[in-house]
Amino acid sequence: RPYGIGSLENQLLCLLIYYRTYTTQLFIGFWFRVDDATVCRTIKRLEPFLSQVIKIKKEPKLTEDTLQTLLLDATEQRTQGTGESKCPYYSGKKKSHTIKTEIIMTNKEKIIQVSPPFPGSVHDITVRRESDSIPECKSIYADSGYQGLEEDYPNIKLPKKKPKGKPLSEEDQKYNKSVHYVRNPVEFKFREIKIFQILYQVYRNSKPSYAIKMAIITGIVNLKNGF
Repeated sequence: RPYGIGSLENQLLCLLIYYRTYTTQLFIGFWFRVDDATVCRTIKRLEPFLSQVIKIKKEPKLTEDTLQTLLLDATEQRTQGTGESKCPYYSGKKKSHTIKTEIIMTNKEKIIQVSPPFPGSVHDITVRRESDSIPECKSIYADSGYQGLEEDYPNIKLPKKKPKGKPLSEEDQKYNKSVHYVRNPVEFKFREIKIFQILYQVYRNSKPSYAIKMAIITGIVNLKNGF
């Protein structure tokens, strides 16, 4: 039984298969004719180097074209938990244990910022305020989960909330449709990210390793789109 998977290409292929399918490491080991411990060691050894090469890098200065419109949203992924609702990872919205991450992208579909992972109980606004600040831009589009963020970012555009006991006016409905139309690409971007099953299925790995996996996969998505 060989100790290692072999060439760097094979090691990278092993990691990508794991991310894309999120099958067991034992099953991947059958393909490479090694045991599951070798697969685990290979992935852990490769992740830190790959993240430095492909992760979303902070640009010292964004172009004027990039800074016109930014799209902002957070997503939650289910994770293994104890079943107790008092656990910080328990999301009342999803009724399960989750990990929350926020991304910022341009209207040209380039991801420019990824937040650290947060427990599912943390509100979207708190995630925003405890992450790196948004680059200066003409306008920011976000969903209703960021209501109240206007104090921090006056140029943010959010859907209008329905008044209590009253329907939205026709003008407000049209405004909400326009906001939804502009920010819709961020939802498609999450779909691209979650094609990698490791960020879609119930997350089984250790929570501290989540950030590096998100960094690598968002970098791959940018690379796929020519950035």
